[in-house]
Amino acid sequence: MKKTLIVLALLVFVLPLSACGVNSGSSSNQHQASKTKPKVKRDEALIKKNQATWAKLTKDAEVVKTDAYSGDSIVPTKLSDLKKAGDIVKGTVYNLEQMDAPKNMAFTKAKIRVDQVLSGDKSLVGKDYYVVLRGGLTTTDSYYADMNRTKEVDHDILVENPEAPLPKIGTQFITVLDKNNLDSGSEYSQILMKSGFTKKNSRPIFDEQFSFWVKDKSGKYILNNPKASTDLEDLTWSINHEFK
Repeated sequence: MKKTLIVLALLVFVLPLSACGVNSGSSSNQHQASKTKPKVKRDEALIKKNQATWAKLTKDAEVVKTDAYSGDSIVPTKLSDLKKAGDIVKGTVYNLEQMDAPKNMAFTKAKIRVDQVLSGDKSLVGKDYYVVLRGGLTTTDSYYADMNRTKEVDHDILVENPEAPLPKIGTQFITVLDKNNLDSGSEYSQILMKSGFTKKNSRPIFDEQFSFWVKDKSGKYILNNPKASTDLEDLTWSINHEFK
């Protein structure tokens, strides 16, 4: 009888400790998961406000189609190569703004928020950055400067590039952020700094033309370039398969 009581007493002490150990391990795993994949809450009210502002600015602007890309570039076609190009992030477009650009060009200042780091520097999660996108609002005087064409009354135009269409405010995307090499030596850097870009608040997109995916209505990410070759289909599949 005493032996039975002793065994029962030991079980009373051992079982709670075992349960505690399991809960502790589970809690530790959950904490680790939250560190690797923290969730960033979307500010829907701010997104709607910025959408309304941009819609008002572009409502009456004449749309001009252009292909501003030229030359060859080395495009990663494998996920392993894409990871070497920079920090792969999942984010949200929070705002689009008109900004300065060289003559005969149009840029857009986009504010993005990093919702999740898929590969690279985890400290970027939750941070806002400015990125430069091709195309956007400008004026005829600036866009057609020094061109041999009939002079027309200066007015706003919205330049659109079919190989890199501007994503809508609120769009969720996956892209690669490159290291910031902003300096005051080049004309391009001076234009960016004049528009409020700094080394701390901005990051360049590695390749807007071939390394920028947007989330469609089905929940999948598609390349934001309708004219891209089929060579990137496998990479797009990998993006959706690995980064669900």
